Amino acid sequence: MQVSCPACAGKNVRMSRWRNRWEQTLDLFGRPPMRCSDCGHRWRHSLWRLREVFYARCPRCYRLELTTWDETYYHVPAIWRVLTGIGAKKVRCKACRTNFVSFRFVKNVKKWINKDGSETPLVEETFSVNEAGAMSKDNHGGG
Repeated sequence: MQVSCPACAGKNVRMSRWRNRWEQTLDLFGRPPMRCSDCGHRWRHSLWRLREVFYARCPRCYRLELTTWDETYYHVPAIWRVLTGIGAKKVRCKACRTNFVSFRFVKNVKKWINKDGSETPLVEETFSVNEAGAMSKDNHGGG
């Protein structure tokens, strides 16, 4: 899910600065202030849908389309090593290429194209990432 502007439906949106402590508190509970770079409209956006609360989200762009990453190619902060040691998953955002760790499930949306060229509906699948970085399909989640 990509955030879009309610005024102009533009996709070029960013986090806005807090104006007061109330907005900062709302940001902690998943309602950050957003601003459209196209039209300048400012609003508070709700990041949490009830069915997506248990899935990892990119901390930079809030998308759910995530993959994994390997420690050999990136500098890993010490706290991330501790967190992965106790069960956190190494996750990477496909869109903005941000690496992070999360204890939540990873949700992927895939579009399958049949051999005859027709598209099937979107299928939501839930994957878990093990300690070795390999993804395995969960049987208890998804839609």
